[in-house]
Amino acid sequence: MKKAIVDLYNFSYNRKISYRPAIDELFQVIEQYTEQKELASLFNHFNSAYGLPSEVTKQKIKLYIAKSYIYKKSSFDKKLGLASLPKSMLSYCALFYALIFIKNNNKVNQYKLIIDDICSSVELDRFENLIELVGKENTLIVLRNIDIQDKYEGYNFYTKKFFRDFNKIDLLKAIFKEFFFGFWIVLKVSLRTRVNLFPISLQIIHGYLSFKSFFETNEAEYTIQERHYNTDSIKNYLFKKSGGVSSTTIQKNIVEADLMFAYMDIDVLFSLGSSGFQRFLDFGGRINKIQPVGSLFMEHYWFKKPIKLDQKFDILFLGINVTNGVDRIDKYDGWADDYYSSFKWLVKIKNYNPKLRIAIKHHASAGIEDPIELSILKNSGIIISDKNLNSYQLSFSSKCVITYGSTMGYELSAHGITSLFFDPGYRCAFLPEKEIDNLDLLRITSYEKFKESINQIFSSKDFDDITLENKLELCLESSHTSNNIFNYFQDKNTN
Repeated sequence: MKKAIVDLYNFSYNRKISYRPAIDELFQVIEQYTEQKELASLFNHFNSAYGLPSEVTKQKIKLYIAKSYIYKKSSFDKKLGLASLPKSMLSYCALFYALIFIKNNNKVNQYKLIIDDICSSVELDRFENLIELVGKENTLIVLRNIDIQDKYEGYNFYTKKFFRDFNKIDLLKAIFKEFFFGFWIVLKVSLRTRVNLFPISLQIIHGYLSFKSFFETNEAEYTIQERHYNTDSIKNYLFKKSGGVSSTTIQKNIVEADLMFAYMDIDVLFSLGSSGFQRFLDFGGRINKIQPVGSLFMEHYWFKKPIKLDQKFDILFLGINVTNGVDRIDKYDGWADDYYSSFKWLVKIKNYNPKLRIAIKHHASAGIEDPIELSILKNSGIIISDKNLNSYQLSFSSKCVITYGSTMGYELSAHGITSLFFDPGYRCAFLPEKEIDNLDLLRITSYEKFKESINQIFSSKDFDDITLENKLELCLESSHTSNNIFNYFQDKNTN
């Protein structure tokens, strides 16, 4: 009997059940889709035309599909639908557009380290200590759609733009191969599997042309990037093929139960601590080595200038970026009830003990103010802090920190600041599953437990904190994170 085509585009997981089984089901559907024999001709094309192994191409396609799922709508993005085929097919003309911006530079530059995917000056500043250790002259910074070169004297920059600076011969070969062969293979596979594969196929071609040209003229031993969820199997493959030793990334977030964190493709993950990354592996990640180093963010924003503020709080709530990311964060029915319980519990504890100074600090990149949150907090006496203030300074100036899903909860817990995680009903997707984690003492599943913990913290009683071993699992001491990364590079070079 002929095996049925996986109906990927029309898949919708059940939002009424626990989020983890639902996301596991979504992961399995993506796995099943990419294992279909109907995609074999597509993998073979990218192998024969560009020398990309099937597993490299498959990993790229899986990541693209995973990031196309909209949790709040419980459906895939419309761009995967066949109705978007005509527009996507026209986008292949970008290959002709790229002929205007072909690359003629044949000089080969040698570096120790390439820092990739820099999209703002604040991102680059976080790597300042590492750059000083490696040496400015030995480091290349790859910028994405920004112009900040004038602010940094002595730095080496490369500005990466879409469909620019391809090798002329490679581009002409790609145009020939695609319009005579590849285009029609993608069309056939898209129609057979009822999924529009033109956008991701063009991404694969672009990635091949862009990274091949880049690594042919910019050689390095290591690459590093901040966004671990933006690793790229094609970039990694071509970097290693060009002679690179290891591609690396830092852990900047709690690894959420979310396929945004799926299909990582990297040689070394510089993790916060010795645990908390199992979901990377559960969701198809290819990671050769996990090396705990601590938090690069905490090193930069706290240890570089550890100044406590005059404005002190008893309880500081660290928010997450809900207003800009609700389509992804809203994973199950009842999520809003769970999340907004955080603010209701803060109001209740304030009413219970009006003397408590309580503040809320949202992420600096948070969008517009949340009307539901404001309604809950109205006339409560709880302060909404300036989101542009230094979160670490505020935290170290507070008695206790609460969060629903901020990575700082991990970092602060490991550095002596009592931190609690709100998790009504054990459903917070930012935290490990019930009974398989090291956060039981810090996990607050009800207002009654919250009240009990606060009474304990603000009384003469000892609060049951986590052990040193648990702290190391969450996050290493982070005053020398850049040194830890640099020493790893040095050790690899001497072995």
